[in-house]
Amino acid sequence: MAFSLISGVFIPDVSPILKEYRPKKDGFILSLSGDDYGRFFHDALKLLPEPIFFFIETPSDNDGRRTYYLDNCTRPVAQAILKRYGGILYNDGVIRWGFGSHKTEEEVYMQDYQTVSGYAKSRELKNLPKNLGYKENPSAKLTWDIISAENPGECVNVESDGETYEEMVSNLTEVGMYAEE
Repeated sequence: MAFSLISGVFIPDVSPILKEYRPKKDGFILSLSGDDYGRFFHDALKLLPEPIFFFIETPSDNDGRRTYYLDNCTRPVAQAILKRYGGILYNDGVIRWGFGSHKTEEEVYMQDYQTVSGYAKSRELKNLPKNLGYKENPSAKLTWDIISAENPGECVNVESDGETYEEMVSNLTEVGMYAEE
């Protein structure tokens, strides 16, 4: 199946992107097809030892980023975040987000232009891309590699069920999410 973009990411030609990943000493990096978000993060949560933390990086007023954390989540709580806010997390092109384990410091981190990094110690987490049908290739192209003046990229905010990432952050702040100082 061809690589697909999420609603909040625009790149005219993504044909050079294949379902491949670059192995790294401490994990992997790949461009995640929009069709694979749900399965990737669902499977990643099964592999991260509890307690789990959720984090989101949002644009800030000074052209930087503001990072928020929700610590000490159980697996069901982390899964509930995906269920409740998957429409935003799986489609917004502006936010960066992910989950990690307090116990092992392993992490999956969705970055700009659908590029995800996995910081993994366990073989199971390191093999997550392969288990989803991505092929190992040390030269795998990432979306970052194909963006140019001739093939410009753009990331935009999206709404899901009338909410944006701002409402998501506000709602999760009410249950303990906090901004990094």
